[in-house]
Amino acid sequence: MIQRKTQMGMLVLAAMVAASFWANRGQKDGATQPIRGLDIQLDYALQDFEYQFFDLEGLPSASLVAPELSNHAASGISQVNNPVFNVIDRGISWEIVAESATVAADKEHIVLSGDVWIRRPATDLGEPLNISTSELTIEVSPKIASSDRPVILMEGKDIMEAVGFRVNMMNNRFQLLDQVKLTYAVN
Repeated sequence: MIQRKTQMGMLVLAAMVAASFWANRGQKDGATQPIRGLDIQLDYALQDFEYQFFDLEGLPSASLVAPELSNHAASGISQVNNPVFNVIDRGISWEIVAESATVAADKEHIVLSGDVWIRRPATDLGEPLNISTSELTIEVSPKIASSDRPVILMEGKDIMEAVGFRVNMMNNRFQLLDQVKLTYAVN
């Protein structure tokens, strides 16, 4: 004969099994509901991230910091919101900020757009430099920035305006392409 305590335990266990079965009866094995609003074209998305780029000697050559990045699975192209890109060469860090950026799949070409600013600190070659444009293409390894859009360069009190430019950040050489206007401050 089964003791009353054992009978109660078996009854409670049967009730728990029944409740568990009832709670799970609407779901199929391993099936999950899709997440609403999920972009299935994305491979991954990051928040508050930092990319580090290194040269062939393993030294830091650039970094990209932003609050949000999304990488598209099919193309490998990344979209970045509010990027801050730093190009480092011989101790000089060129800071580049923009509203958005597109990073190519090879991570060697970056197109920054919106309100784009480049800032280079003062060097023994000259005053601090500020460059403003609406779109900028960066070639990461050769450290070249270029644009075919209107650009304003301010070095100290001198102002240079042009349509299109190219700058080699390794040797600090500029090329203004078209419609160049220079305003030099007289000391």
